[in-house]
Amino acid sequence: MARWGEWWRVTRYTLFTGAVPQVEVSKSVALRRLRVVIYCAIGIWAAFVAALTAPPSVAGTPLVLLLVLLVLAPALVAVRSPLWAWRLALVLIAITPLVHPGSVRQWGWAWSPGLALVTALVLYVVAESHTQAVVARVAVVTAAFLPLHVGDWRNWLMLVVLMTVLLVLGNTVRQRRIAERQRAASATRNAVFAERARIARELHDVVAHHMSVLALRTDSARFRFPGLSDDVRTEFAELSETAREGMVEMRRLLGVLRAEGADAEPTAPQPTAAQIAELAERVRALGMDCELDVRGEFDDLPAGVALSVYRIVQEALSNAARHATGSRVVVELAAHGDAVGVTVRNSAGGGVPERGGPGHGLLGMRERVAMLGGTLEAGTTGDGGFRVAARLPVGEREGGEA
Repeated sequence: MARWGEWWRVTRYTLFTGAVPQVEVSKSVALRRLRVVIYCAIGIWAAFVAALTAPPSVAGTPLVLLLVLLVLAPALVAVRSPLWAWRLALVLIAITPLVHPGSVRQWGWAWSPGLALVTALVLYVVAESHTQAVVARVAVVTAAFLPLHVGDWRNWLMLVVLMTVLLVLGNTVRQRRIAERQRAASATRNAVFAERARIARELHDVVAHHMSVLALRTDSARFRFPGLSDDVRTEFAELSETAREGMVEMRRLLGVLRAEGADAEPTAPQPTAAQIAELAERVRALGMDCELDVRGEFDDLPAGVALSVYRIVQEALSNAARHATGSRVVVELAAHGDAVGVTVRNSAGGGVPERGGPGHGLLGMRERVAMLGGTLEAGTTGDGGFRVAARLPVGEREGGEA
């Protein structure tokens, strides 16, 4: 019963209720507009051909205008609803030979070349924008309509073959588009996982440092404060043991992360916000004008926040160097007590940008900002440049100040 219910649901959708495409043909606004232009152009050309090849009984009469509008209609409807365009084409396939029987004597076919052209367009669009189950029903129903006005089975078979070619072509394009989107989504997911692993590897050094300091301070407490009671000494000993166990677990986690990221550099110290000036110097060495404006105190930032500030600026400058060669870059850092503001803005580039596929730099920035509970804005500016602005909450600073 469930299988029968699914079969009937798809059949009813195909024949009666289906309207909008099941698969998005294009996410680009420009490509969608171009597709509309192409549909309209094919429809207008098909209508023009239908007018030129109209039977003698219709030529020169107002019925030619009606014929032109009827042939043009499926192409226009296909812009918004391919299935409704197909249904309209089926109606025209069924009734036009009855209204204009002279087409068979004139062309050897019951339909005008214009109607054949617009029907071919509609079949392709349906296959490109709907699932295989819907396309299969469209093929069966269309093939069943053709014998109404095709006497020779060989002509019918030829039309079925042509229809099948159009449907297979549209379905192939649809499957290829879906596969490309799945690959892009998979690449994005992999980039997210890789960036999170990288962040975890970097933050391990920060957390391990704090835990090491905790273990050392609790171990040395009995020597620094000789008058402690036995209960306090026991408490410090348990704290020290807990810190050491945590460090062991951190080392195990780091071993897993290092194995997943072979390109990591375990011995390299993690950069801080104080080293952003070095990034600006590297950009200037590329021949770009880079201005650095620092306001506030960055020396006592929490290590995780300082590392994220550095990485965000590093990625933003790298993007500017790749995609806006020769531009002017302004880096603004502002510490406001409970938050740090990072803004990197570049003008439109005057050189030739590097070629290559899209990277995942912004994705990495968003991961870091989300980890700290901050906000990130990234987008083009009015002068053709690009701007990245992040706000990272600080919480408690290293020195203990709020």
